Amino acid sequence: MVYTVSVHHNPTGITMSNAKREKLVALAKKYNFIIVSDEAYQLLSFEPSGVKPMFYHDDPEDPHVLSIGTFSKLIGPGVKVGWVQAHEKMLHPLKNVGFIDSGNNPVIFSSCNLIDFLESGACDRHIATCSKAIGDKCKLMVKKLKEIGLEPSEPKGGYFVWVKSKGKVTGRSGEAMAIKKDKFQDMMRLCFAWLPEEKIIEGIEYLRE
Repeated sequence: MVYTVSVHHNPTGITMSNAKREKLVALAKKYNFIIVSDEAYQLLSFEPSGVKPMFYHDDPEDPHVLSIGTFSKLIGPGVKVGWVQAHEKMLHPLKNVGFIDSGNNPVIFSSCNLIDFLESGACDRHIATCSKAIGDKCKLMVKKLKEIGLEPSEPKGGYFVWVKSKGKVTGRSGEAMAIKKDKFQDMMRLCFAWLPEEKIIEGIEYLRE
């Protein structure tokens, strides 16, 4: 199995190109492995990402991709409802998971509420509002980081800016993002999604040399 955060990657903000997606799917077919594409931020874009879920690159006759989405990044962390987008051959084994087979899904009440939320169009409006608000915070954070002499990535969606420190560190250190703890010690993952603008500015000023 290959696990990948293919869009608005956490922590780097990188989005995998369509060409690389096609190469990865071709490798999965050649060597017979499954791709689990974590697309939690797929719909949380500040501008068009140019990519669709990895599922759209898969072969329905010989599928190898599970595209995974979640409402927890779009609505709130307490909304423990997600989805799997895949061709039938990949979805079929999931139907036999015990709690699905015997008791439907474990968040029935939340799922039923979300059906109305989606069908009413309110979810589309909500995502558009959130994408605009969070995108503005992202631009502010990137601008302030550049003002104090740092060189941040500028993500096109998601929650995080990935930036190399020049001494002081705040947010999550890059070590937490590595399997081996001997890398990225001088990197920071800074979340712009949940703080008000004045707190973002205060945090960046703390980093000023």
